[in-house]
Amino acid sequence: MKKALERTISKLRGDVTGLSGDVRGNVSGLSGDVSGLSGDVSGLSGDVTGLRGNVSGLSGDVSGLRGNVTGLSGDVSGLSGDVSGLRGNVTGLRGCVTGLRGDVDDCGLTSVERKAGVYVTDLVLETE
Repeated sequence: MKKALERTISKLRGDVTGLSGDVRGNVSGLSGDVSGLSGDVSGLSGDVTGLRGNVSGLSGDVSGLRGNVTGLSGDVSGLSGDVSGLRGNVTGLRGCVTGLRGDVDDCGLTSVERKAGVYVTDLVLETE
């Protein structure tokens, strides 16, 4: 019985030694994996830092664009005022044209002369 017990103990020691080697191999492999993942995390951290810089740059660009839009809004408002002023000028010119037509009519031109394009300018007759 003593020999059987010694054989069992010897076999168990061999099994433990084998398992110990397997565990060491697994730990070594996992250590390598952790090192690789650590390098990946470092690389990704650098990428995130770069992206933060890009976002900061874009924020500055957006702020600049907002300023440009504000300036353009002011320009549009100014142009709207200019258009209103020009409309007033056109209305005034229409009134002048109407007045000039009345003046031409007062000069006694016949309808035939008007159709021929004869106009009075500084008391001189000209043809278009």
